[in-house]
Amino acid sequence: MLFKFIALSALLIALVTLPAQAENEKRWVSLNQCIDIALARWSEHGELIGITRLHKEHELSGIKRHNGTLESILSLRPTKVFATEFNQPRLVEALKNYVDVVVLPQPRNWKAYEQWLSIMSAQTGYSEKVEQHKNKLQIALKSQADSQSAIVIMPNQYSWGKGSWTDTMFGKMGWQNLASTAGYDLVSIDLEQLISWQPDMVIMEGFTDDAESADFALANIWRHHPVVRRWMEEQDKVHFIPHETSSCPVVNATRYVEALGHRRRNRE
Repeated sequence: MLFKFIALSALLIALVTLPAQAENEKRWVSLNQCIDIALARWSEHGELIGITRLHKEHELSGIKRHNGTLESILSLRPTKVFATEFNQPRLVEALKNYVDVVVLPQPRNWKAYEQWLSIMSAQTGYSEKVEQHKNKLQIALKSQADSQSAIVIMPNQYSWGKGSWTDTMFGKMGWQNLASTAGYDLVSIDLEQLISWQPDMVIMEGFTDDAESADFALANIWRHHPVVRRWMEEQDKVHFIPHETSSCPVVNATRYVEALGHRRRNRE
């Protein structure tokens, strides 16, 4: 503990004695994998100088990684740190003593999504790009307008129920989210429910799209039920969403909706 305190003190002294940053210089550090992606897409002048270690080496190349500690974040000399409501509160409060910290909400409905966009616009200064993000999503949602029923299935038979971001997206498209009857937000779906509902589309998140090579882990074994396997063979019902798209649902919402549209076009 004493060593850690001495190391942190030395770091802070070093930061104070470093040459003053240029006036109006922007140095952003993100504490969230999805915010990493959003800021990397929008920043034009190298403002994003620090991201999490959750990306592979070839992803977001040229940007330094931090390990989520106060020392590693401050060593990047940020002028602004972007966090989310799920980041460690003690770390966020500690950072506020040294740098401007923006804490973003996790949108679960359209109103919260617009609030998220408003904060990002104000804090990045890229209002035009943020507005384009919203407009592209609205166009994608409108293009998929339909009255079909659908359900998202994830490992361990989890799904997105009422009040979730997925439920909001389905509602915007006019789709019926069958999992909304099972409860709020993250819900567990019985295999019997899935079979009896007979959804028009089954959306798989967090799985490989190769059913034959899927392992028999407990999280996946239900996929090998004869009825479910028949769904797998009916390519007009089952659709796999890549993990890179589904893992950041707000940031990648347009890509998610467009991926569903690609499946529908194949069906037609």
